[in-house]
Formats: sequence, structure tokens, C-alpha cells
Amino acid sequence: MKAAIYTRYSTDKQRKTSTEDQRRNCEVFAVRERMVIAQCFSDEEISGTVRARPGYSAMLEAAEAGEFEVLLVDDLSRLARDATEQSLTLKRLKFLSIRVVGVSEGYDSDAPGEKIHAAVKGMLNELIVDNIRFQTKRGLEGRVLKGLSAGGRAYGYRSVPVIEKGQSAGYALVIEEAEARVIRRICTLFAEGNSPLKIAARLNEEGVPSPRGGTWARSAIHGDPKKGSGILNNVLYIGRYVWDRAHWVTNPMTGKRTRKPNDESSWLIVDVPELRIVPDELWQRVKARQARIADTSERKARESGPKARTGAGPKYLFSSLLTCAECGSNYVIVDQSRYGCARHKDRGPAACANGLKVERQVVEQGILDVLKARLLTPEALEAFRQSLTTQAEQYLDEARHREQTRQDKLSEVRRSIERLVDSIANGIDAALVCDKLNQLGKEQAALEQAHRQTTDCAPTAARVIEAALARYDEMIARLEDVLMTRVPQARELLRTLFGGAIVLAPMENGTLETKMAGIAAGLFPILALTPGLVSGSEINVVAGTGFEPVTFGL
Repeated sequence: MKAAIYTRYSTDKQRKTSTEDQRRNCEVFAVRERMVIAQCFSDEEISGTVRARPGYSAMLEAAEAGEFEVLLVDDLSRLARDATEQSLTLKRLKFLSIRVVGVSEGYDSDAPGEKIHAAVKGMLNELIVDNIRFQTKRGLEGRVLKGLSAGGRAYGYRSVPVIEKGQSAGYALVIEEAEARVIRRICTLFAEGNSPLKIAARLNEEGVPSPRGGTWARSAIHGDPKKGSGILNNVLYIGRYVWDRAHWVTNPMTGKRTRKPNDESSWLIVDVPELRIVPDELWQRVKARQARIADTSERKARESGPKARTGAGPKYLFSSLLTCAECGSNYVIVDQSRYGCARHKDRGPAACANGLKVERQVVEQGILDVLKARLLTPEALEAFRQSLTTQAEQYLDEARHREQTRQDKLSEVRRSIERLVDSIANGIDAALVCDKLNQLGKEQAALEQAHRQTTDCAPTAARVIEAALARYDEMIARLEDVLMTRVPQARELLRTLFGGAIVLAPMENGTLETKMAGIAAGLFPILALTPGLVSGSEINVVAGTGFEPVTFGL
């Protein structure tokens, strides 16, 4: 009898030999029961509450393929810590006629009462996870109340071990004075009217390491006041330790963790005056300036009215498509009308020396002019014609098949009506078949109408191609209008046509050179962005043959 072994341990705090121990127990059982181990599957440092486990998924695929007859686990908690997932997996394996054995706990899916055993075990496994979560949170809460760290490291502090009665009691935060000076300087510069952008640029010019060791970004400074993130919002700098602002939830399908905020009433706030870095007077000046900025933003939003942009997606056609050749960051709108390097804008010249800016209209018109020129070449038209011909013929073949199916159904309905009429003529009470006859009559009328409509407007391949080519020049001539009807979809299409991002490289003469990857010849997917430009009898065509890279200066 062929058997497979599945082992798992949850975190990097458990012994890596754990899976070896589980496997050894299963192998001993297999030898005793005269089973042959066909395969072994394992997951390391993955919780049993997560479904998306590589070894687990591979085991289930092998089960579906019939590669083993018995699955051996040390206990059912290795399969899953979620009762629902465990139940579904056991049912799935049972359907595949695969026996499941938990060698350490005595579970056997072929034994009487196994459903009760599995249900109780699944519930206990879930309760164990919940209890571990509760005990962990309770322990962290106890550390916070003692003035110790509950984990993590804030910029401006370092962790030191705390020993009580010869044993580790956890870790405490102490001020890292070099970083504390940077924090006070940031707060001072901001209170004096400097923007987070200018502060980040100055720190980068001076070579001051950021909290992550690289260059400073303005986001690390201004952060989010509601979340308490960013240098300007961390209340630990005024001696207030806030714990349990949020909790993490694991998606059982993907294993990814998502941060969700807790209600403010559940926060645990402890005063730790020994950890104060920013004087109260300076902190109040920072908060006052933040309040003024917020009031100004709200006033502008009110003045802009309901049509003001609310972050509903990029406004400009080439947003997220332009890339700085110096640092690889996006070129973004840096003022009212110009594109510039985002890294240079956010972090200053020390992070990226490319400070060249270019008018948005120059970029957009220049790139679209090149696109138009490429799409009007004889090669582009021929590639488009070939692609269109192939798809038009395929489309018409499918239409003819649908029409033949409709005709077959119409013939069947007509024969059914004739049989019912003959039955009435032979003496059957008309009332018995009246409803059925009316139903068939309506179905016949609908099929005949559909047939007439198809016949009246049935296109030919030549007609579709002729109509599409006639519109080609029209569409190219008003390309800007076509693309601007639905900017997000147009940007994704342009990304495909240009083979990815469009690189802007600074030249020695102070201009920017634009480099684009292969431009595709067939542009008719754009027609889908403009309702009404193409009639219902015509079809859209995917991009065709590509061209060599093109370069031009702006």
C-alpha cells in the first residue's frame, strides 16, 4: 500500500527538526503497517490557519492524481488549525478513497466514529490557536504596563534586554541620541515652515541615514496623523506609549496579513516620560502648523466643489508610464503643467540628480505624434489588414455557426407545431395542447425575427475590412480625443503598445530624450474605448506586428 507523509511546523521560533521528528513517527508507523512511503510533503514556518501552503497544495494535487492511498500525519493539527479547512480536506480525501492516519493521536479515517474524533480535534485545534493569540496579547499588554517594549523599533530608540531575578523579562526602549537629534531637527524645520519635501532633500544632501538606512522620503516625515505614523506624528517622542492601535488579520486563502485599525477606546496608553525626545513647546508648534495645513486643504476642497478630484485614479494619460533613466522612478506631475522625476521631487538631488522637468503637453503630443506616424506606415496598415482579415473570418465563421444552430432549432419547432396540429385534426381535445402550441408559436416567431435581422445586416469579411480601414485614418487623426475618453483603460493599452514604460533620459544639452520599446502596429483595441466609433457589425482587433525601438528628443 502506497503512503504519503505530510509534515508542518508553524514559526521560525519552533525547532526545524520538528518536521524530522514528525516524519520519523510516520515512517515507524508505515513500517509497522507494511506501507511503502511513496512521497513526502512538508511546509516550514507556515501557520496551519493558512490554506495557501506549497507542500499542502502539492499533497492535495498528488492525491487528486491518485499517487498514494494513505496519508500519514503526526496529528490532524498538521493538516490544518482551522476546523472548516480540516473538515473539507478530510472529506476531499475520503471522496478520493484515501485513508488519513494521525499516528500520534490515534486518528484513522477508516475507523468507526472518526467523524466525531475529527470534529472534536478540529475544534480543539482552533481553540488552541485562539488561546495562543489571547495569551500572546495578554503577555504583551503586561509588558507595556511595566514600561517595556511590546515589539518593534521606532526611529530614535534602541532595545536593551531587561533582566529580573536572573531571567529575561523582555526588552526596554532607550533613546538613541544621534537619531533623537535628527528628530528634533525635523520637528524644528517643519515648525519653521519647511515642507517635508525640503526637509527630506536637506537630510539626503547631508548624507543623514533614513530610518531604513537609505535616503529620506517626505512620506517618512509627514506620515499619517490618524495612524500615528511618520516622524511628525509619533507620540512616543513626547513620552506617550500607545499600544494596540491596530491588529493584523491573515487572509486564509493567501496567507497575507492585513492591518486593520482598532477602535480608539481599546488603545492602551502608558506615559513614559523617560522616552521623551521632543519638548512640548516644539511639539505644539508642529501640531499647530499641521492644523493650519489641514484647514487650508479643507477650504480648497470646499471651494473646488463636488467635481474636485478625490484620488479616483490618474488624471493624465501618461501617468505611471514615464520612467526616469537615472534612478528608475516614475516621472510624475510636479507642478501645474510639468512632469518631473518623483524621486528627485520627494527626496532631493542627493537621491536623484535628474532635476529636468518637461511640459506635459510636450511629452504627450510628442509621444502621440510618433505613435501616429508609426501607425500610418504601409507596414502598419498591412499588418493591421492581415490581423483584421484573420479575425474577421473567424468572427463570421462563428456567426454562420450560430445562424445554422438557429435554423436547426427553427425547423424542430416547426415540426413540433405540425405534430400538434395533426393531433388536433385526429380528434385530440385542443384545450389539452393549447398552452404548448402557444409557447411553440412564440418561440417560432422569435427565431424567425432573429433570422431576418441577421440576414438584413449580415456582414462579409470584405465589408468589415473596408469599413475598418475607412475609419483607420479618422481614428488616428483624433487619437488624443479617443484616448482621453477613458484614461485608465487607455494607459493600460499604451503600456502594451509601447512594450512597458517610456524612459526619459537627461541629455548633456539639457534636454530629455524619450526612449520607447517596440510600438505595435494594430491599434484597433483603442476603438473599444470610444463607444459609437465602430458599428455593432464590426469587430475589434488585437495589436499586430511590432516595430524597432524609436528614440526622439523633447
